[in-house]
Amino acid sequence: MISVHHGKQRGAILVVSLILLMVMTMIAISAMRSTTLEERMGGNTRNQETAFQAAEAVLRGGESSLKGNTAEPLATSDGSTDVWILDAPDPDTANAIAWWKESTRDQSWWSSNAVSYTGTLSGVASAPLYLIEEADFVRDSLNVGTQQDESGQVYYRVTARATGGNDLARALLQSTYAKRY
Repeated sequence: MISVHHGKQRGAILVVSLILLMVMTMIAISAMRSTTLEERMGGNTRNQETAFQAAEAVLRGGESSLKGNTAEPLATSDGSTDVWILDAPDPDTANAIAWWKESTRDQSWWSSNAVSYTGTLSGVASAPLYLIEEADFVRDSLNVGTQQDESGQVYYRVTARATGGNDLARALLQSTYAKRY
């Protein structure tokens, strides 16, 4: 028969296993936090990409509305003809901030002053909108006063605003569009 002496054991294995269990728990908690953070980052990236794609679509929609015009639209200071005079949406031209960068241009301002996109987009919180400004008329010839009908191109600035899956993700794009009438 084998006899076991219990007097020399001190319980070191219990301490070592508790420390290993605590280390493994910390690694598991860290991995869960990292995974949660990466999932949030992925969702935010998707949300921002949705906003960008919607803004791109509405920007092309604004350009298409100009392309479809056979006669030059009249630019107004209040946008009543869907074409604004350049920088007319800016109530304070003395400041150096462009009108589209101002924080006062929220969704309600855009909804009441811009044109809504007529296409269908899924996954966006608010309807994407665009605003067209007549920027400049560039003549084909430098000879002034020699022709009755001056020919040239009209340049427009098209500004598009869209949101992603919620209103926190916003994208604002601009393009310059030239049209000869």
